[in-house]
Amino acid sequence: MDNDIYNPLVRDLADRVNKIVNIPLVNEENEQIFFELVVTILLQLFLDTLDNN
Repeated sequence: MDNDIYNPLVRDLADRVNKIVNIPLVNEENEQIFFELVVTILLQLFLDTLDNN
């Protein structure tokens, strides 16, 4: 997956998740990085599944 193409999508989805979910004792910047990583992994798994079908 080309990360340059999906970065805006990942950031937008991670922003939405970050606004809904609050992880105690973690600052907002680290939460955002964490959610961007999670969204990237999930998006990659989803696209790989579509590619296999």
